[in-house]
Amino acid sequence: MFIFGNFLIGLGIAIRILINIEIMFIVISAILSWFPISQNIYYYFQALADIVEKPIRRFLPRIGPIDISPLISIVLLVFLDRFLIQSIIELGYLMK
Repeated sequence: MFIFGNFLIGLGIAIRILINIEIMFIVISAILSWFPISQNIYYYFQALADIVEKPIRRFLPRIGPIDISPLISIVLLVFLDRFLIQSIIELGYLMK
């Protein structure tokens, strides 16, 4: 049973790392949208951030010129990390 516990711990930590990387892409994309820089760099980060932001933008309209989908995306990813991923990791530790 300890093998499955170690698998759950490893899976949880790997997904946590991916969530943190996605949060980093969302933050970088939001910051780059404020500055007139090379559009290639901005579009690269925006494409990676849109993985989470695009479904949220369908349900959440803009508030004037302000797009709050990055904020909602980060809150959602942190919630998933602290609730779902932490539960998977704790279950893995209980199975060891």
